[in-house]
Amino acid sequence: MGLRNRKLVRTIQIIFGLGLIFFGTNMFFQFLASPEFNEAGSAFLGALFATGFIFPIMGTIWILAGLMFLFNKCSALAAIIIFPVSLNILLFHLLLDFTGALMGILVFILNIYLFYVHWNSYKPMCGM
Repeated sequence: MGLRNRKLVRTIQIIFGLGLIFFGTNMFFQFLASPEFNEAGSAFLGALFATGFIFPIMGTIWILAGLMFLFNKCSALAAIIIFPVSLNILLFHLLLDFTGALMGILVFILNIYLFYVHWNSYKPMCGM
């Protein structure tokens, strides 16, 4: 079974999509308790929260990308849309607060995997 096996790709799209929808919805309804972060992590997230618009935008992006993965529509585009978010989650956990770093690493790896799967879709953008 190769890395581009349809069933494997579809399973990862569904799992990643459901996770994005779940956590994106949490941005609006706060049904999960907020995790505890160290001083630097709390200060950074507090500043983002104080703007009043970053978390709703992130939640909307997560939900839209999750739906794209879930319904297998424009999945290559969804991988591009969610990449800045997954990169920032990874960097937040690696540089500011290592709490929850495993989840950040997992999200980033899934995003990179979906880039790999859809690589042929990106070639025309690079002139290849």
